Amino acid sequence: MQQRSRHSLLLAMIVVLAACSHGPQRSTQAGQSSLQDWVDTELSGYVAEQFSQHPRFKGEPVIIVRLEGDDIQPDIDGLTRGLRDQVMDSLLTAPGVLVPWQPQQRQAEHHRRLDQLQCGRQRDASYFIGIETTRTLNGQFRVSMRVLDVRAGEWVSGFTRQWSGDLTASEMRALQTRRTDESLRGLRVLPFSSGQADLAATYLANNLSCLLRRQDVEDVRIKVDLGNTDDARLRTLLGLIGNNLSRYSEVQVTDARQQANTILRGELHSIQPNLFQVWVILQPRDSGLHLSGVDTATYLRVASPVKDQGEHRMVRDPPESTPAIARMELVRRTNGGGYTADCERNAQGCPVLELDVESADAVLVIAHGIKVGLSQLSGRCNLGNRLSGASGSYAFRYPEARFSASDWPTLYAVAVRGDDSSRQLKRLQRELPDACGANAGQIVEADQHERWLQQLDRLLAIHPLQAVWAARRIP
Repeated sequence: MQQRSRHSLLLAMIVVLAACSHGPQRSTQAGQSSLQDWVDTELSGYVAEQFSQHPRFKGEPVIIVRLEGDDIQPDIDGLTRGLRDQVMDSLLTAPGVLVPWQPQQRQAEHHRRLDQLQCGRQRDASYFIGIETTRTLNGQFRVSMRVLDVRAGEWVSGFTRQWSGDLTASEMRALQTRRTDESLRGLRVLPFSSGQADLAATYLANNLSCLLRRQDVEDVRIKVDLGNTDDARLRTLLGLIGNNLSRYSEVQVTDARQQANTILRGELHSIQPNLFQVWVILQPRDSGLHLSGVDTATYLRVASPVKDQGEHRMVRDPPESTPAIARMELVRRTNGGGYTADCERNAQGCPVLELDVESADAVLVIAHGIKVGLSQLSGRCNLGNRLSGASGSYAFRYPEARFSASDWPTLYAVAVRGDDSSRQLKRLQRELPDACGANAGQIVEADQHERWLQQLDRLLAIHPLQAVWAARRIP
């Protein structure tokens, strides 16, 4: 967010534009199929046929993601997730289609031999199938499907499908529910967070195990080299990878360099503030060469590199570390969510925004609607928080009536660290009404909107390393 173009997002009013028309289009006019029928009878079969038979796609790994414009989104709504499941069912039964291994997929058991691994899904995706849902100018919805060629960095010409029509009430509720898309975890769009070292290690170890299996090795004695780094998080990650690999009978992990024939090293490369690419490399001992095809990478979001402070001492973020919004999900909770008794009276549950932050001293959540204007989720919206130091979880109820209105707001979460930025954010917070209170939407004049947003924009620009933000559009 150091770039001015990112800041200007907060100054723009949310306007839903009609998307460009791509490919065949279906409507829900009388006698024609619904969205689910269109997916079942047309989309799923078309995608499965293309990826199982077309020479360009056959045998290439593919995953399905949510799009906004040309951008892959790290979160996914319930409607897109349901459509993805329908299409995936067809892909998984089609011959010659590969779906990459994803970190949220738990193994029923940890295999003891490399040849027991199911490694057909360990490769990075060559293609992303993108699904985008937009609202048209006549009040209907358009669902579009496109395919991105990852290596070429371009959309595949001619591979598009589109439907438009009305959504059912249950589809509307699903569209309004947003969760982090864990199928993208480890990619640049959704890095592992600093608290997910175990998941990152499992992901990398799985890739290395499958790469070793491809090498058809039988006697691998690995020494995990921790001498190249003073970063405690990287040292922890490498140690966990070694533990995962040691479970295989073909692999031994040793602390003695002379007993090892392979060295496991890690490299941490800064991509941008807070974002690092982690490479894990296997190389023959004393050769200085990499084993061809036996290295793997992932992305990791950390506050800053941290030096090891001793085996039994807790590693703490330095005061200057940048805050992070690790998770921002809009879900429906019943009384089982443990938030409020109000949810018990609604069979569909309450809309709840759940937020996980790291290294933050102050947090503000804003609802910005086209008609209602600016308000904050606080006061009666606040369902409580669970904090440990400067990190923790927040939960905010979102007014049910705002879902049925045609306001289509965007929710913004802003997290800051440091006394000065916290004071500025709290001063701005006092000017906004509570979205769950009687005065929600009291700032209605456009010049007041712009003045307030300009002040927030200035705060983010002045404190680029102490302030971050994330957004979720509804629906």
